[in-house]
Amino acid sequence: MRAFLLRRSGGPDVLQLTSQPDPVPGAGQVRVRVDAIGLNWAEVLSRKGLYGWAPKRPYIPGMEATGTIDALGAGVTGRRVGEPVIVAAQYGCYAEAVVVPERQALPVMTGFSVEENAAVAVNYATAWVALMEMARLRPSDRVLVTAAAGGVGTAAIQIASRAGCRVVGLAGSEEKLALIRELGAEAAVNYRAADFRARLREVAGAERFDVVLELVGGDVFRSAWPVLAPFGRVVVAGFASLDYAWWNPVSWLRTLRDIPRAGISALATGSHGLLATHLGYLVGDGPRLARLWADLRSFGETHGIRPVVGRTFAFEEMAAAHRYLESRASVGKIVVRVTPTT
Repeated sequence: MRAFLLRRSGGPDVLQLTSQPDPVPGAGQVRVRVDAIGLNWAEVLSRKGLYGWAPKRPYIPGMEATGTIDALGAGVTGRRVGEPVIVAAQYGCYAEAVVVPERQALPVMTGFSVEENAAVAVNYATAWVALMEMARLRPSDRVLVTAAAGGVGTAAIQIASRAGCRVVGLAGSEEKLALIRELGAEAAVNYRAADFRARLREVAGAERFDVVLELVGGDVFRSAWPVLAPFGRVVVAGFASLDYAWWNPVSWLRTLRDIPRAGISALATGSHGLLATHLGYLVGDGPRLARLWADLRSFGETHGIRPVVGRTFAFEEMAAAHRYLESRASVGKIVVRVTPTT
């Protein structure tokens, strides 16, 4: 099979297409023939050597894909060859085939295209866990989503607004602000504008925000606290501003400064909560993963939620897809198509 084997950290061009043996499923595993891959910011960090959950190199990156089961390992029951699935994994999806425990081969979303099914697992599960499991979202809540035009952000806007909440999104361009409003936000604010903080206070008003889904860090993270209502919860689900280099000590200091954090005394003064989530723990927790996916799938189908696929690249264009993701010009989810579009 063809696969991108990451041997060293670096820029997008370290992603080189190689020939690898087809993986063979072991006991309790299934092999999935991949049709499309969803890209995630964590994979950019992994490529740069900045992601703590990445395995030891060399390895095949890729946390999510969609495709069809084409082989079953010993002891696998209730699954069938030819079954369409979504793969949720720690790594291995930048390939024409991937082997995972059967619990990590999730049911596809009914009526979704191949590209949409490739775009849903990581982003929507992250938004769902942050909002529903961590923040315990209520219909009366007012929600602020940072990086709201990205994969997790667009998912969060849809979930929160369909749950009955009033939502405000932050993004860095007029095109992205328009998309946020189209997805259901009552307002959108440009966090790159010179008057950003004043504009955010104006939109927050006297009632402020009950929940903040924070995906950026740095100044954006710090700007959330003055507009957080009493009993408000900030859930950190990403750190997009993370970008340091081993050879540049200034970047270490900048990263240390921008890591999301808050002191207990400050939290207590406002009766605020700071929470954080990472989906890695779900990979080994079959029952919890199955429950969360069933809840998300039911909610999505009931409310007609569909992922925003911003752009699709061919498998051979993986490096270009990474460059585009890093450019911050993208909206929604970037998908890499492995099999030809029919």
